[in-house]
Amino acid sequence: MSKTLGKNLQMIEDTSGGAGFLTRRLSQSELHKRFVDALGSDKVLLHGELDEKPIVLDLKVPLPQHVRLYLFNATRPPGGRPLGEHKVQLIVPGQKRGVRGNFDHSGRRIVLLAGYSVDEDVFVFWDAGLYSNFAWSRNVQVKVETIIQASAGKIATQNRVLRPRNEPATTEVLVAARADKLDVAISKRIELTRTRMLQE
Repeated sequence: MSKTLGKNLQMIEDTSGGAGFLTRRLSQSELHKRFVDALGSDKVLLHGELDEKPIVLDLKVPLPQHVRLYLFNATRPPGGRPLGEHKVQLIVPGQKRGVRGNFDHSGRRIVLLAGYSVDEDVFVFWDAGLYSNFAWSRNVQVKVETIIQASAGKIATQNRVLRPRNEPATTEVLVAARADKLDVAISKRIELTRTRMLQE
């Protein structure tokens, strides 16, 4: 059963198999608003419309100056994933079921792939450069332990081994942080991505 609470917040309740639990999801505009508000006007010089996906942002140095952000709800759904994981589902604008998708890297903008867990007020960053030609609604996961560490105030990291079809395995490093440390998490994400690229 699902119901909408206000304009921006959706509460989804699963009662299958007995107990069930609640997962909160925000609208796209509210997700972007929380991201912009967490950085603050001193770090966000310009941003696109909040209801656009992806949203483009111009940030103040030392943050990356030109960003294209793909931000998703990070949820812990009943069934499908282990209970110790949150996930985002990758769908880009214009992508249809059965069609492969890619992020837009044009205009010399740095692409950030992020999820937001509203219950913990934590942002998670995956390495966007490792995701291309992906299936519609592809699941991308983060361990709940990583989110808990971030919610406790750490800049949390997590290694994930990716095994692309017909390609060698790659170790991805995720970054997670509370909203009040979002700028530090973005800088850490950029640093880790650059290190990976230099090692390739």
